[in-house]
Amino acid sequence: MRERANIAAVAACKPDFMGFIFVEKSPRYVGKDFVIPEDLLGATQAVGVFVNETVERIIAMAEHARFKWVQLHGEEGDSAIEALKRAGLGVIKAVSVAAEGDLLALQGAPDYYLLDTKKGSQVGGTGERFDWSILKAYPSKVPFFLAGGISEENMVEAMELRTKYSLAGLDFNSRLEIQPGFKDLEKIKDIAKKIAL
Repeated sequence: MRERANIAAVAACKPDFMGFIFVEKSPRYVGKDFVIPEDLLGATQAVGVFVNETVERIIAMAEHARFKWVQLHGEEGDSAIEALKRAGLGVIKAVSVAAEGDLLALQGAPDYYLLDTKKGSQVGGTGERFDWSILKAYPSKVPFFLAGGISEENMVEAMELRTKYSLAGLDFNSRLEIQPGFKDLEKIKDIAKKIAL
């Protein structure tokens, strides 16, 4: 998310979290001077998304851009996670998943993990889902968000995973976009209705 009118329209559907990407190489990059419109989010939690950024810069950006949550998509380790938590930020650690071994390697204690589809060296945003049956190997008590190809077509199936696993929520992104960083409001409304059922 990065355009004010689209942010407001999506926020009106009351998602729990909304992501803002602070990674220059991303087609969804918000820009270095971006500030989250405080009046638009209400109960929705703003999340700053980073890849291999320094703890100091993330904390500075959180103060400038007004977000309380960070999502880490790089090689950030336990020390970075703990430092960000000490600074008062909630931490979501993204993990690329293709096989059970990727889950068994989980370490540390973020507030949430985000399990996304592994595809080469790409860091998130594949628009593809991994084999959800491997979630049976999930070893952690830390709740997780499920990402990777989540859409209005498969979200009901994804939500049913809550009965088996510590699924905290679903991460929607590229499947709901008209263009990078701009969401299709009709798809968002459709999903909000299905979640409310």
